[in-house]
Amino acid sequence: MGSIEPSVRRAEIERARRKRPENLDAYDLYLRAMPHAHANTPVETDKALQLLARSIELQPDYVAAHGYAAWCYEQRYLRNGLDPTDRAAALNHADIALGINSDDPQAMSIGAFVRANLTRDYDAAIEVLDGALALNHNSALAFGFSALVGAHSELHQRAVEHAHKALRLSPLDDPLSYHPYCALALTHLFAGAYADAARYSALAVRANPGFSIPYAYLAASHVGLGNVEAAHSAAQRLIEVAPNFSVGGYVRTNLFRPYLMEALAAALQTAGLPE
Repeated sequence: MGSIEPSVRRAEIERARRKRPENLDAYDLYLRAMPHAHANTPVETDKALQLLARSIELQPDYVAAHGYAAWCYEQRYLRNGLDPTDRAAALNHADIALGINSDDPQAMSIGAFVRANLTRDYDAAIEVLDGALALNHNSALAFGFSALVGAHSELHQRAVEHAHKALRLSPLDDPLSYHPYCALALTHLFAGAYADAARYSALAVRANPGFSIPYAYLAASHVGLGNVEAAHSAAQRLIEVAPNFSVGGYVRTNLFRPYLMEALAAALQTAGLPE
C-alpha cells in the first residue's frame, strides 16, 4: 500500500476541500486510513477501521472519519458474512456523520450511500446526496456515490449522468474511480445493454483489481452476451479475489430490488459461481 499512499492522499485532499479537524493527529490517522478504505477488500478494510477508530477517539466529532468508518463497516458487513454487528456499526457511524454537521458534502455523501445500501431508503439517500452536491458541485466523490445509489435504485439517467460527471471531475490517480464505472456497469446490465455493461465492468476491474464485485458484473454481462467462456473466466477471477463468494451470500446482501437480484443471481449461476 505504501507505493500508492502519496497519490491517494493527494486525491483525497483535493477532493475533500474541507477544514482539517482541530486535532492534527486525528487528521493524520484519517489520511493513513484512506488507502486501506479505498482498496475495499476485507483485510484492508480492517486496517482502515483500526486507524479510523483511533482518529475518532482523538476527535469524536470528526465527521469525515465517521463517514469512512460507516462505509468500512458497510464493506465488512456485505463482504464478510453479513454480521449484524457490522451493520449496526455502519448505520451508527452514518447517523453520526449526518447528524454532527449537515454541511460536510463528503460525510453526507458517504452516510447517504451507506444508509441506502443497508436500508434501501433510496428517496432519503438521494435527498441527502442532492444536498451534498448543492454544497459542492465539483465533488467527484459525491457524484460517484450518487451514481451508485442511482444505479441500485434503477434511476438510470441519474446514474449515468452522475457517473460521467464523477469521471470528468476525478483526478487521474483517483482511487475511487471504480465507483462510477461500477455504476455504469450495473445500470447497463439492468437495462440489458450487455456489451456496454461488460466494457464498464472491465474498466472497474482495471481501476481496482482487488475489489470483487466488478467481476460479478463482468461475468453476468458476458452471460447476457452469450459469451460463456468469458463469463466463466470472470467468475474464476472473482473466486480468486474473494474465495468465499457465493451467489446465495450475494443475494442476501439485499442491495437491489428482489427481481433484479434474482436475475443477477441466475446469470452468476450460469457463469459457474457457487450457489
